[in-house]
Amino acid sequence: MIALAVYVGRNHSEKPLGRLFVCMVLAVAVWVIGSMARLFTLDPTAYVVLTAVKYLGVTTAPIWFVLFVLRYSGRDRWVTRRLVTALFVGPVLTVLVVLTTQSHGLFYAEFAVVTVGETAVLERSRGPGFWLFAAFGWGLLALGAVLLLLTAIGQPAIYQKQSFVIALGVVVPWVVGIAYVFRGWPHPAVDPTPIGFAVTAVLFGVGIFTTRLIDVVPVARSRLLDALDDGVVVVDADGRLLDANATARELLSDETVGTDIEVALPSELDVDGGEHVVETDAGRRVFRPRTIELTDGLGRNTGRVIYLDDVTQLIERERRSVLQRVFRHNIRNDLNVTVGYLDLLEERVQPADREYVDRARASATRVVELSEKARQFERAIDSRDDRTTASATTVVERVVEDARGEYPQAQFTVDLDGGIGPVTVIDEESFRTAIENLIENAVLHNDGERPSVSVRVVGENDTVRIEVADNGPGIPEQELTALEANAETPLEHGSGFGLWLVKWTVSLSSGDLSFAENQPRGSVVTVRLPAAEASSR
Repeated sequence: MIALAVYVGRNHSEKPLGRLFVCMVLAVAVWVIGSMARLFTLDPTAYVVLTAVKYLGVTTAPIWFVLFVLRYSGRDRWVTRRLVTALFVGPVLTVLVVLTTQSHGLFYAEFAVVTVGETAVLERSRGPGFWLFAAFGWGLLALGAVLLLLTAIGQPAIYQKQSFVIALGVVVPWVVGIAYVFRGWPHPAVDPTPIGFAVTAVLFGVGIFTTRLIDVVPVARSRLLDALDDGVVVVDADGRLLDANATARELLSDETVGTDIEVALPSELDVDGGEHVVETDAGRRVFRPRTIELTDGLGRNTGRVIYLDDVTQLIERERRSVLQRVFRHNIRNDLNVTVGYLDLLEERVQPADREYVDRARASATRVVELSEKARQFERAIDSRDDRTTASATTVVERVVEDARGEYPQAQFTVDLDGGIGPVTVIDEESFRTAIENLIENAVLHNDGERPSVSVRVVGENDTVRIEVADNGPGIPEQELTALEANAETPLEHGSGFGLWLVKWTVSLSSGDLSFAENQPRGSVVTVRLPAAEASSR
């Protein structure tokens, strides 16, 4: 036991469960040492003192066991300072009663020297104080064992093994102790409990070294449910409340177990659909209730779960999405009108001032194109569950061909692997737009007179790699930082939508996007997409 305490103390002392385990096994060690030490004295006073030492372990070991089980099973909220203080009142009183038992006989009385084989040992009769403590200690052990059993039900095999090892390690000395107290086995003066604890030490060692008892423990059902933003209410077959998580309890008018669910739930809540709106201190919350029927192994109804789906954020996103669509639609229409008026205005201004009209038209056109890209990508996201396949080489060839006509000042080089099969993408049009954006960025952000863009498509195991390299100034650091952070902060703004569209398209296609420096200057953007054959396997 001491060796286990040292090992766990060195390796798991930072964990509450580890510290409780150390306290528990050290209490057992004191218990064993006190039991053995009493065999070597025939003096009643010395025997009483050694018994008091023994009971420092005997009285606290069940407490540490219960606290360990509560922590192991995730019932942390039960472990309060008030509970711990109340539990340790018993050990303090017991030790005081043991130390003074010679004056009142409440714990031990009528000491006598008897012979066991050829060895003389001290025997004593037990008083009411002993039986009072026995009920306290055995009750705690029973409580801990039941909690372990409840924790193991429905858990994966490793946690069931852990619970079995812990429970068996406690039950063995417990049974031996009961046999000693009630049957006088093997002799009323010789406590065999330390032998039972030898088995316990082996079992606890097995638990620590083969099941990772201290650092891999089950998450309690209550902790999981209470962590949900959604409400969960469990009702029995007669419509009575059995359980509810923290979110649901805030909605119930009466959370007492056994209450009629019709009384406990708000009268305006429809458990079979609709929406239930709640005003809280944190703001308005919207729930969509639904009912899940529960049955046993024979198909008989045993109750139901009322699941209150918190859709507050979903509704807010839906409203923002509608607002954004209307906003983009209006902007696109108004800017198209603006471009039309600029075309008319160009005929009425002096030639020297037409430069300003051209700039205004170019700016308005870019916003219209940006809005169109956003709308296109939004359609792709809406159909993200229906992925398609596309030929990477065909898309790249067509995009580069269009770019040659649009940017005659640029030099394009294409290297295609002819044996490449199709790739899996979220949407072929979005995939094409992503490649167009990479090539467009490589040309438009190039500070040279003749931009050079190299596009390479290579097969790579179960993926296809598309590289777009240029000889420009490189992608600004703030652009890359914003992309890697997956969100824009006030100090990290991307200058355009193009790279974000590329990243989202690749991500939703289960691909990978990376950036590197080109030599001697420029950037290399690499897109890796899953090959269609690999995706289907």
